[in-house]
Amino acid sequence: MIRPLAMFAVLAIGLSPALAQEAVLTQPAPEDIVVNPSAPTAQPPKRANMLTGIYATKAVIELCALTIDPKVLAAIDSDTTNLQTSMGIDAATGTTAYERVKADVEKTKPDCAEGSADRASVDAVTGLYAQKAATATVPPAEAAAATPAPVGTEAPAAPKP
Repeated sequence: MIRPLAMFAVLAIGLSPALAQEAVLTQPAPEDIVVNPSAPTAQPPKRANMLTGIYATKAVIELCALTIDPKVLAAIDSDTTNLQTSMGIDAATGTTAYERVKADVEKTKPDCAEGSADRASVDAVTGLYAQKAATATVPPAEAAAATPAPVGTEAPAAPKP
């Protein structure tokens, strides 16, 4: 009597992971993917999540054929490369990862209409990069004029006649 129960237990334990994996693989992909860089978080997102978010943003830009300032795209590409490098991802692996994320985004059929949630997410991300690009491209003369001189280094005032 104990042998059949023991055999049943062994079979149940052996089949459980396979059944669980099958159940996970048959679940549909999420209907929408929203990247919100200004969402409050208790701690900074992990690099992998940031990279996936950048990939998703780039995918929506590409799939919707959005026109983005080349400086913004260059800044996004720079951050992508920096994240990939910091995570030990080479260019070929990064391209493969991007293509996978793009395929997932394409399955969700992003809404490319002005004012949609997908466009709002892209606009939020590109807006942050546009601000970053604007502050990085201030001409040195303007930056020096906008920065106050340290105390004690001002030029003496000209004598009054």
